This record gives sequence, C-alpha cells and structure tokens, in this order.
Amino acid sequence: MENSEFLERIQQYAVRIGKAGDNELYGSGTLFFVSKRKKVCVLTAAHVVYSLIEKIEKKELEICLTCKDNKNNIHWITVNDSKKIYIHSKYKESNNKKEFFEDLALIDIPWESWMDEMKGFYFDSGNSGTEIQGYGFPQSLDEEKDRSLADVFSGIGCLNGIIESKSAGRMAVKYDVHAGGDIERNSIMEGYSGTGLFSLEEYGICYRGLVSCSRGDKAAGYTMWTTDAGKITELMKENNIEIECPESFELYGKLVAAEFPEYKKSSKRNWNTTIFELIKKQKITPKDFEVQTKSTFLCEGERRLCDEFWKGKLKELVVMHKTQEIACEDLLEPKIQLPPTCEGENVTLKFLCTEYNAEYIFGKMIEDGQFAKDGEYRNNMILLVNSPKGHDNYMVMISRADCREIMANIADASTCTEELSELTENILDEEQKNAEFDIIKGAMEKCNIAAFGSGRLMDVLTKDTVDKVKSKWNNFLSELWEV
Repeated sequence: MENSEFLERIQQYAVRIGKAGDNELYGSGTLFFVSKRKKVCVLTAAHVVYSLIEKIEKKELEICLTCKDNKNNIHWITVNDSKKIYIHSKYKESNNKKEFFEDLALIDIPWESWMDEMKGFYFDSGNSGTEIQGYGFPQSLDEEKDRSLADVFSGIGCLNGIIESKSAGRMAVKYDVHAGGDIERNSIMEGYSGTGLFSLEEYGICYRGLVSCSRGDKAAGYTMWTTDAGKITELMKENNIEIECPESFELYGKLVAAEFPEYKKSSKRNWNTTIFELIKKQKITPKDFEVQTKSTFLCEGERRLCDEFWKGKLKELVVMHKTQEIACEDLLEPKIQLPPTCEGENVTLKFLCTEYNAEYIFGKMIEDGQFAKDGEYRNNMILLVNSPKGHDNYMVMISRADCREIMANIADASTCTEELSELTENILDEEQKNAEFDIIKGAMEKCNIAAFGSGRLMDVLTKDTVDKVKSKWNNFLSELWEV
C-alpha cells in the first residue's frame, strides 16, 4: 500500500463529533466495523461525550456524527439515545475525570449501505518508536466549515507522531501538528480528542490508539497521552458487544507471508499455494475455529480480534494439511501421525493461545481440573502454544521427557494426593492407571504429553520444498517425543 492510499483510508475512518443543527464541535472519532454489514461503532475519548449524556437524556441536544465514504460523499448520523454511548467503567468510576485514565467510549450507530465498500483495520498496541498518523477535527481549523463552498470536512487536520513509551493502558506520543497560526499547545489539542492513530504496516493498516490529552506542562513540548488500543476489548466486553470472527484467512495469509525472509521465495510460494488451496478451494474460514477462541487460559486481548491468534492458527493448518495430509474436515482437532522413530502412534494436537509461561500451563491444567473426566485435555497430546515472535513461548520446546519430569515435580509438591489423583485421572489410560498410577511415587512421569511454541512451525515452513518441510517436521516430532 502506498502512503497516499494509507492517508486516504485513515481520512475515511475519521468522524467529526458535534452538536446537531449548529455544527458545534465536541471532538473526533473513528469508524469501527464490528461485524461486516451488521454492526458499526464510533471510537472516541470518554471525555468528549461523557458530559453530553445527561443533556441527551433530557432531550436538550442531539449529537451529529459526520462521516465520509470512499467516494468522498458526506453522511450525517444523529445520536439521540444515551444508551447507545458506552463509557469505560473505570472512567465513570473515577472521581477526577481530568485524570484521563481509561479515556475511551464507543458510540453504537446503525449500519448504512454506504459502509458496504469500506475496508476495516486491525488493532494492536504500538511499541516505542512506532510512527503514527491520524486525522481529526481541531478547534483551530473549525471555522473553515463556515466559508463559501466548504463543508465540515474542510476543518480536518492531520496529526503525526512517534510513540515514546507505554504506561497503564496509555501511550505517550510525541507529535508534530500543523494547525495553522501560532497557537498554544493546549489549543492545538482542542478538538483532536478521540482522534484515531494509525500506522502503516506491510500487511495493512493498524489502529494503535486514540488521542486523550496533553502530557506534562508546556515545557514538555508537543507531547500527549493516548489511550492504548488494547482497552477497546475491555470496553466491548463490559457492554456485551460481540466481535465476530473474521470472514476470511486471506489477511492472515499475507501477514505470515511477510514473516518469510526476502530470499525465501520458494518457501513463500509454497505457503501461498497451500493457503490458496485451503481458503479458495476448501473454503476454510476463521469461523470454523471460533470454538478455540474461548479458553480458560490467560489472554490479554480478545482472541477473535487478535492477528497473532489467527496467524498461529493458519500456520498450524498449513503444516497439518501439507505435512500430515490431514483432511480439512479433521483440522479442528487434528491427529498427528508420529514418525516411525516414535513408534508411529497417533497423538492429538491441541492449539492454545495464552500469555501463560509454557511450563506453568501444565500446573494450571491440573489446578483447573482440565485432565479430569469432564476436562478438555487427555493423555497422548501435543500442545501447540501460540504466541508472537519475541515472547518466551515462541520457540519453546518441552519434550515428552521434560514434560514427565515437570508432572512428577508437580506430584511431589502436592499436599493432597487424593485430590491430585482425581484432577489428573485422564493423564494415564486405564491400563496404565491400574498398573502404575501412584501419585505418591510420581507415576505421572509415565504420561505422554509434550508442548512447543508456534515459532517452531515457522522453522518448518521456511524450508524450500514440500519434501524438506515434511522432513523437518518429522525430525522435530522425533525430538519432541523423545523420552
């Protein structure tokens, strides 16, 4: 995507928030498509709309949201129901609204036909040094709307900045803005509150957060606090706004393709060929795997909105389909055929996306009764722990031998052997259990469980040919399943 297209796209997301009728400006927002042709919201700062809610309830005013479609036609949406405005609970609970923590709000608006052709974006917290841009409606440019042949979008302005640091759900951003005239810093920020901030990545447009307030005093220069994109998930959960799974794996295929080194052209070609087969011919979609987005294990975000979740899932599908030749209808919970060096038995592959440290996961499984009769996990299982590059879990490998040692250590540390025996009754099959299961003597060391991080999948996928991919995968399984 060229930079000019990026700027045009993020302008289309910009929303002017004002008073219906007389065009009084309150702030800025961003169109957010929750589910295609079903639900759309406007993201903005809580302090932009919080003080207006009581007036809306008393019928003293209506909010006008001014938007522009991809053909530059302007649309006006009136909000006259305060129940359509959702404020982050912690912002509402705060006694000092000027602190600007959890400064986030959603305005629920109806889907309109002009939105059908609009393209969405994805969410991700930005790291220090990330360049961001956004379009909002500063008070200093608002008078442009009153001039001849002008409209309210004539007062739109661009913010450019760099993320300096992150703290408590907020990002500190150093910005450069051209608002026209020599005006004070605080005046520049008026109207920009709620402006969405984006970065252009190789694989698409990423929403990093929204403008909240100035940071420090004037001596700090042009620096501001922004509300981190991760807070959006919290607000949606609070108000039962349901995110639907993405319609296609196509975006995630491109995201993973961007991870291949430039010189690995054959590997990337193999990847693109396989995902074309899965997506276009087999019609596999994220919706087929929605059940796996719900888990008792820790996740800092919403899995259905998480690129890392769907990237990891697609890597798994490609490896299972390409190397294991597993039929598409069996990909939800695939059975891996282990190589002859592992006695050729079948084991279940379980996909798990979590922030928990991989070694801690086993203890958590036992603690939550996940190996009990009604639990999700059983013996003869390989756990695929999905995580982003750089996370401790990304390249982790816990072989079957190491897992047995971990389980034995858990058993040794237990103070209630009878309870632990019940919680882990499915780690061993009936024959093993009757013959060998003695929690006191650490018989859980006989379990057949292993785990590895999703980065190991990328190691396999970067091989140049399908045969080399299969060979790498089988070699890895042999090492993983050793005792």
